[in-house]
Amino acid sequence: MKTNDNKKSNIQEKRNYLKCLSRPIQLLVKEGTIDTVNEGLKEIYADEGHTDLKTIHQWNKVGKQVIKGEKALLLWGKPQSFEVVNEDTSEIDELDFYPICFVFSQKQVIDSKKGGKK
Repeated sequence: MKTNDNKKSNIQEKRNYLKCLSRPIQLLVKEGTIDTVNEGLKEIYADEGHTDLKTIHQWNKVGKQVIKGEKALLLWGKPQSFEVVNEDTSEIDELDFYPICFVFSQKQVIDSKKGGKK
């Protein structure tokens, strides 16, 4: 069970990091400067040269593989709604949960069909 606890802790750390990174971007969304938090995150990553972001499965579909040891970039995934019963009032509240989406850029992949060249 320690492995599961470590994975949960690692995911929670990544989630907290993404929340901190997203806070100032949320203000820009409220001001109307940008449309979404993910748009702001993508701009941050683009400043570092990460312009083409895809999941590992999307890269594999186009014949690329992620270079061993590369760290994923984080975006917010599609919100998932679920219902929670309020124990005090017995009312059902609908909540949204935003999962983490792990993506990699063109700088983090190699062409799996050409002997590993970027």
